[in-house]
Amino acid sequence: MFEAILMDFAWASMLLLIGLFLRAKVGIFQKMFIPVSVIGGLVGLLLGTEVLGKFAPFCINWSDNVSGFANPLLAILFVTQFIALKFDRRMLKKCSLIFLISATVIAVQILSAMAMGKVFGLPDGAALLPFSAFYGAHGIPQVIAGIYDTLGYWNYDEASAFGTTYATIGMLYGIIVGIAILNYGIRKGWCAAEKSGNLSKEDYTGILEEEHQFKFMKAYTSDIAFDPLTLHFGIVLGIMLVAFGLLKILHMVPLFSGFAIYVPAILVSLAFGVIVKKTPFAAFIDNESLGHIGSLALEYLIITAIATMKLDVIMNNAAAILTISLVGLILTTVVLMILPKLWLKQNWLENAMVMFGAWTGSTATGMMLLKISDPELETDAGPNLVAATPLWQISTQNFYLTIAPMFIVTSAGAHNLMLGTIGMLVVALLLGFIIGRK
Repeated sequence: MFEAILMDFAWASMLLLIGLFLRAKVGIFQKMFIPVSVIGGLVGLLLGTEVLGKFAPFCINWSDNVSGFANPLLAILFVTQFIALKFDRRMLKKCSLIFLISATVIAVQILSAMAMGKVFGLPDGAALLPFSAFYGAHGIPQVIAGIYDTLGYWNYDEASAFGTTYATIGMLYGIIVGIAILNYGIRKGWCAAEKSGNLSKEDYTGILEEEHQFKFMKAYTSDIAFDPLTLHFGIVLGIMLVAFGLLKILHMVPLFSGFAIYVPAILVSLAFGVIVKKTPFAAFIDNESLGHIGSLALEYLIITAIATMKLDVIMNNAAAILTISLVGLILTTVVLMILPKLWLKQNWLENAMVMFGAWTGSTATGMMLLKISDPELETDAGPNLVAATPLWQISTQNFYLTIAPMFIVTSAGAHNLMLGTIGMLVVALLLGFIIGRK
């Protein structure tokens, strides 16, 4: 088993290198800002059993363990994010409108997916997959797919294929439509930043020139005594160890039997972050190092999710997936072109575009659009998104990723979830217009 897992990671690593080479050399990938992990994943899909394996005796054969990678890798990602969360009164007040816009977009995406799912006869639980893909990009839909599979509601491979396809469509939509909106906005003078529209060659190729290369890790220990990366990796896996113990306890309660490892991992990492900040050990934690460990887990999660997609599931449901995607994404665009202008007023387009990228493709897409609209980071759009992210991550996003999937499999779950989501939409709009007026 260990050799099979090692081989899977070896193939994934090779595909990441191929993706990096193609991003650096192929113009279409550069112009569309396709992430390296997505390029490598698509190459892996072509070289795998779903495509090459149909015609050739040799192809990439992934082991049966690949479907089990998602939850642990997601847990590592969440641990690195939630350790570093900071809360203060100023942040909560400043980002309330961003949070309310986020809640509105989540409600719109879920409700539209529910309506379209009824038209195409999809399971009620399918309504949560577009939201998870558009908000978290590749990898996050596997959270919901894993819960459905654990509860015996929906096969993991099928649900994962839906979610991964939604994520790919959302990423392409976020980049193509986002750049088109920005170009129009720059011509109209909607951008407050003076140098809107500039990107460097490095942004396109993904390769830094020598003068811009940097050391990304802060060392707190001597290499002779203890490698600095090992310190931070040990912190992450130590939290994972406690989380696995907590998961066993949670599984003893029938209500929590569907929880996967990332749920206790979030809880333990939040508690660890709060406690450690009050101790001298806080000086030994480098958030950037933790962030790179989380990004490493995400890269492998994305590439394995795309490379192992079930094409027959996608082809059989292509009309439904495409329609649900376009309806949800167009409604998201409408919301983000109206509410920021009404509520935020100043720097509204920069704020709208960073949210547009983050809530159709990924946070990286949002930051890329921000860099085009505000290359010198003159506006408050970037800090607003960064500060507001913890609010919707630990509230609305976590609810719809962890609680709602278990709730929706019950007989009345979908109906009650729809009513609750409508209520959230109404409250978010009312609060937004009240706060936005001031």
